[in-house]
Amino acid sequence: MHIQPSGSQLIIGGWKETSLVDVLESVSFTLWLSYCNFKCPWCSNSRLARGYEKKVVPIGEIVSHVREARNFVDYFHVTGGEPTLQYRSLVTLYLKIKEETGLKLSLDTNASLPEALQYIFSHVKIDHVAIDVKAPLSVAALYARVAGLQTKIAEKIVERVREGIMLTSQNTEFLELRTLLVPDLLSPSDIETISRELANLDLKVPRIAYVVQQFIPYEGVPDEYRNKKKTPRELVKQTAERVAKVFPDNVEIWYRTIEDGNVRIR
Repeated sequence: MHIQPSGSQLIIGGWKETSLVDVLESVSFTLWLSYCNFKCPWCSNSRLARGYEKKVVPIGEIVSHVREARNFVDYFHVTGGEPTLQYRSLVTLYLKIKEETGLKLSLDTNASLPEALQYIFSHVKIDHVAIDVKAPLSVAALYARVAGLQTKIAEKIVERVREGIMLTSQNTEFLELRTLLVPDLLSPSDIETISRELANLDLKVPRIAYVVQQFIPYEGVPDEYRNKKKTPRELVKQTAERVAKVFPDNVEIWYRTIEDGNVRIR
């Protein structure tokens, strides 16, 4: 599944001129692209991901807004949805942003489309990549539930995600791996399994971080999960402390909650 608008346009949900939550310890101009190849039942951007919120915008218009904000941000960050579905137009945008603003470039992806990532990395340097690792890659049935996929599809997807993570680790200076601790879907033990799998990949990146994130039932979350309570702050913190014992010392360990923001514990 790829969505390719004309080379001079992107299908987007909107943007935020200054964000403090998308790149650790940095300020970003954040752009949301529409559509996703996953159907996570807890997604806070579900309307955007499913294409209900979308508008076709010329790349030049986006560049103009980023140019106005460039003195106040460190990165130009693209998220979604799944941005790599529009990888050709995305490369065009990145190149223009780099040329006209000089900002560092950032991408948030589920890493399930390694061929799209390869295309992006072969055309432009992405300084920071955040990869959302939904569930243990060794448990396709659980990954399917968390990502809203059929198990047979998830069996193929987890291998593609693993490939995407390895590819990314060879093409960026700052890799941020993230997992959302979703009530009734993932347990701290599942997060520990994810951490062990990632640690065993022996990723070689100048800077690498793993972030345990809090689930919050925002307005955009589908009905099934909107009525659930947010993950307790203390549980998120305790889970991050558990995975700190799994990862090697070169990996930064963080947790992210609405109460504390981004907190580094190692």
